[in-house]
Amino acid sequence: MKVIHCHLKVCVVAALMAWCHLAIAALPEPPDPKDMAKLSFEERMARGQQLREELLKATPMERQEFRDKMRQKMNALSPDERHQLHEKMHQEWQSLSAEQKKKIRQQRLEMVEKLTPEERQEMRQQREKEFEKMSPEQRKKWRDQMHEKTTE
Repeated sequence: MKVIHCHLKVCVVAALMAWCHLAIAALPEPPDPKDMAKLSFEERMARGQQLREELLKATPMERQEFRDKMRQKMNALSPDERHQLHEKMHQEWQSLSAEQKKKIRQQRLEMVEKLTPEERQEMRQQREKEFEKMSPEQRKKWRDQMHEKTTE
């Protein structure tokens, strides 16, 4: 009887530890794109940094679920809403200094480098899939914007 009681205690403790780990590692819901767009640049950067830190603590599967939910939220917007968000973010990007752009690119690069090779490959494939939906003009414009030199 003591052995069963002791075994039961171990199982309960293990279950509690697993539950606590899940509670700690659980990611928040992805932010609503329209709500994020309403934040100031500084608020958005702070929120982005907080999300990156939380994502790094999560498992690859949790990060994938987060990205999928975020993509669903973006796809739930009407084409006009997506276009308006894109234009707003693009205008803000253009108004940033070269140093700010460099800092943001570095943060994104550091985040991607911390992902598993499988996650990076999957993100690459997802980006390619989205890229295929673009017209040749949109692709060129996107490439030019993404690879513009930041010199000042």
